[in-house]
This record gives sequence, C-alpha cells and structure tokens, in this order.
Amino acid sequence: MTYRLVYSSAATAEMERSDLARMLEESRLRNVKRGITGVLLFADGVFLQVLEGARDDVEDLMASLRRDPRHRDIKVILEEEVETGAFPTWRMAYLSPRAQEVAAWAGLEGATSIESVLATLRSDPNRVPAVLTGIVEALASR
Repeated sequence: MTYRLVYSSAATAEMERSDLARMLEESRLRNVKRGITGVLLFADGVFLQVLEGARDDVEDLMASLRRDPRHRDIKVILEEEVETGAFPTWRMAYLSPRAQEVAAWAGLEGATSIESVLATLRSDPNRVPAVLTGIVEALASR
C-alpha cells in the first residue's frame, strides 16, 4: 500500500521562478532518498502538494515542511492508503495552473480564487480524486 497525503499551504514570501526551481531541486533530491513521489502545484501564492510513499517517510517529510519557513498555514486536505500511487515516476512533478483550472478539475463552477477551491476541497475531500485526475492529465499533455 502507498500512503497519500494532500496538503495546502501559503507561501510566506513572493516566490520567484528561481525560488521555485531551487525548491523543486531540493525536493526531488530529498524525495529520491525517501522513495517519495508526488506533484507540487503553485497558484496565486498557494502551494497544493500531493505526497505518496511509505507512511513514515511522508509523515517525516510533513514534519519538516511544518518547520520550513517558506510555508505557513499548512492544512492537510486528505490522507489515505492507496493500492498504487498516482505519480509513481514523478519524484516531484510541478504545475502552475490558474485557480479556474483547479476549480474545473474539482468540478466547481464559478470558483475564481485558489483559496475558495481549497476551502471546498477541505470541506469535501471526495472531490480530490477528480483533481488528481486533472493533474495527471495536465502532466501527460506536457
């Protein structure tokens, strides 16, 4: 079984493209060592990340993210055991979608901010699988 954790957080400072590239490089190196895969989305100053791997490894990573000064207001949206991860070959994929794109993946009409989409996902985690499908399809079309 694979443990999946989906969380959101707000960036504590404006993230330049070079900041995100450095963060992704660090994540990919760390995740290879831990056997963690996933995807990072960054939209309007907000991170949405899917982490998959052994439960202990993912929980250790979350503990370090809670101490990371680049993140604030971390909220876990979903935790589950799955047969197979959605991102088995991605040490850390990256997308920067518009809020409306994430809203469409979640099946939300009229959502215009990433905050409103994430609030809905937190209150209705049953929408998360559709978002994961949207992410996988977006990655496949790159």
